[in-house]
Amino acid sequence: MSFKIEYDQSSKIVTVEYNGAVSLEDRLTAVKEVCTSCSHLDPLRLLIDVVNIDMQLSTKEQKYFGKHLATNVGLTNAKVAVLHGKGNNPNIVVDTVAFIKGYQLVQFDIKKEALSWLESA
Repeated sequence: MSFKIEYDQSSKIVTVEYNGAVSLEDRLTAVKEVCTSCSHLDPLRLLIDVVNIDMQLSTKEQKYFGKHLATNVGLTNAKVAVLHGKGNNPNIVVDTVAFIKGYQLVQFDIKKEALSWLESA
């Protein structure tokens, strides 16, 4: 599995961490698992860690996934922090399409700042 999902009970933040090559199917599976297991959280606070992702999705797949995030009913009330390396966001196409379509996300390159923002959301 190229991703792992963790829930921090004290902060009520769900972290999805991607590692290595990740397919569109992997990304869709991660979203489905989060929506299924965390549907009781409102708002759903998500930290999406793409620091170690090896983006293998085509531009078309990235755009599709961005639209999927923005239109997924399970993510309607989600507050999303995307964590990436400084000056290197391999998720930029996904993030841009999702944001334009109404998905609430903020970009970070420092984990502590991302967590702080999520805790205040």
